Amino acid sequence: MAMTVITITNAPMSLRGDLTKWMQEIATGVYIGNLSSRVREELWERVIQSVGRGQATISYATNNELGYQFATHRTKQTNVSFDGIPLVMIPREESHLADNLKSGFSNQSKFRRARKYAIRRRREPTPIKRQTPNTPYIVLDIETDGIDPSKNNIIEIAALRVDSSDTEEFHCLIRNEHELPDEIVKLTGITDQILASEGRDIAEVLSDFMQFIQDLPLVGYNVHFDIDFINQELHRINKNAINNRKIDLLGLVKKEKMFLKSYKLADVLPVYGIVEEVKHRALQDARLTYILSTKVNGFRSLLDRKSR
Repeated sequence: MAMTVITITNAPMSLRGDLTKWMQEIATGVYIGNLSSRVREELWERVIQSVGRGQATISYATNNELGYQFATHRTKQTNVSFDGIPLVMIPREESHLADNLKSGFSNQSKFRRARKYAIRRRREPTPIKRQTPNTPYIVLDIETDGIDPSKNNIIEIAALRVDSSDTEEFHCLIRNEHELPDEIVKLTGITDQILASEGRDIAEVLSDFMQFIQDLPLVGYNVHFDIDFINQELHRINKNAINNRKIDLLGLVKKEKMFLKSYKLADVLPVYGIVEEVKHRALQDARLTYILSTKVNGFRSLLDRKSR
């Protein structure tokens, strides 16, 4: 545990409330507390995400020559390292890139500044990287016409089978006897006409789906929602429920990113450097969930450990 001080200005009240859960506000916008390094890092990340147009600084005790370290966000002052000693730098107004840094600062600080601005300029979509898993698994996503498995229906289902050789895809639209709600049409772009012309019978789709997934682990984002719907449909057609092992990425993300304001998939993806838009279509969202599975810490070890 180390003494930590966080100061914020022009910050929303919701952020001030979050800080008071962990620290004491000793003056307006000034918070102090004893925090572990993990909590401190998570809390600072929460500050950066929520401070909006405001400014923030953090300082804490550490083992260096000065006995403390600090960081800033949206302030003119920045932290630079001079032979391992943290110093405050106020850059000239025209100096925005690492090439404009004056002599007198270490190469380490120049590299850090260069990397900082390089990251800001990087906006290209994240490509799907084929990583070889030790254990094959299924990534699952569905679209429905509501949120109640006992009353609503699946209108689209998709899955990716990920193994060491390739990623195989499964995708089907499902016919629906009921008119789709306007909000579902607006959210997904799926219409009654599309389902009537391209949809298949749910019994046929689930039969093919069960052959596709076999007994492999099922991975998804809030995957229990998807499986509850599928099991309800299986029950309606007198088929056995799915009993495959399940891994919910939502739970792993909540454990790893404790202070996110929202855990919706669309809000979580950018935190992991995934810039693609959530389309609310089963196949596209399953692909995004697969990319997320390659980035969440602990997923691979959990997948392989429980399969042994």
